[in-house]
Amino acid sequence: MASYPGTMARLAGIDLARALAIIGMLMVHVGPTHEDDLGGWLYALPHGRAAILFMLLAGIGVSLLAGARSGWLNGAPARLAWRSAWLLPLGLWLQTLGISALVILPVYAALFLAAIAVVRLPDRPLLGLALVLAVMGPFTALALEMHTPAIVGGRRLVLGDPAGEILLGLALEGPYPLITWAAPFLFGVWLGRRDLRRTALRWWCVLGGAGVAGAALGLAAALQAGLGEPGYLVAWDHLLLAAPHSQMPLWLWSATGTAVAVTGLCLLAADLAGRWLWPPVAMGQLALTFYVGHLLILAWRPELRGAASPEEAVPVVLVFALGGMAIATAWRWLFRRGPLEIVLALPWMLGDYFGPRPAERGRPA
Repeated sequence: MASYPGTMARLAGIDLARALAIIGMLMVHVGPTHEDDLGGWLYALPHGRAAILFMLLAGIGVSLLAGARSGWLNGAPARLAWRSAWLLPLGLWLQTLGISALVILPVYAALFLAAIAVVRLPDRPLLGLALVLAVMGPFTALALEMHTPAIVGGRRLVLGDPAGEILLGLALEGPYPLITWAAPFLFGVWLGRRDLRRTALRWWCVLGGAGVAGAALGLAAALQAGLGEPGYLVAWDHLLLAAPHSQMPLWLWSATGTAVAVTGLCLLAADLAGRWLWPPVAMGQLALTFYVGHLLILAWRPELRGAASPEEAVPVVLVFALGGMAIATAWRWLFRRGPLEIVLALPWMLGDYFGPRPAERGRPA
């Protein structure tokens, strides 16, 4: 498997972006996302964008993992298979807790499993597949929603569902259908193969991502002004939508562009600010632990979710975010990995602990 520039050392900017994605999803889960005033609009900015940022970063992480490992047992395929085997039941179980949040972990599991084959693709076919899915995925999703009883992107997947229903839900009917959400993941895999330490590439991400996001939103506004807003019934005019989680192309392109721009900004900011950004970077390094933890807290304290206004939601988000950064900073002072991150690396940690010492390896029997 090919190695890619700059993949061996951990990039603080990627962890910073993960922290922002966690905080963004927390905002969506805690507060309102449909307020019309300026404050409500600003608060709702992460809606439909934080999850796409998570998806893009997952793809980047896969490439960084593939570039840093070799061989089957110690390499990316085995690690991705192990992560998939854990994240699927964990995500399905979390969705049984009665929380209003839609859990993203099952689609992570499916994409990690698919990535075992994807990471072997050369650059051009990989980028081409991402672009084709970014166009054809939303068109196919809309056609299916128009002509079949299945509602694309509408069904919650929970532990105990039949295997066939889970597979269909992951592909089409779940809250994050692979038919559309695979595109930002695959683009992330391609982006992760680039030299993310290059300043020029980071600025390309910022400017190019912002340009794509702005163009998609502008095109949606222009088309709706000229052709009229889409109707309530599902029809081809829904292709004009740029609403969060609509599964339509203009939303997908704008959210992916925003995710690329945010990633570029985080890479630049992490290098400029250095240790000053260590608390959110530490939080990003424990991303899985804090993602699962915030869902457990919302299940335990349901009054924390569903705030009526941004003014009610912001204090809750601040307590979560600042508390999470403090806990992550203290944890990382003591331990290399977070609690759930240890589970994802456990077989290899045990292998290093119980396996032969470096001096013993290769010694004749």
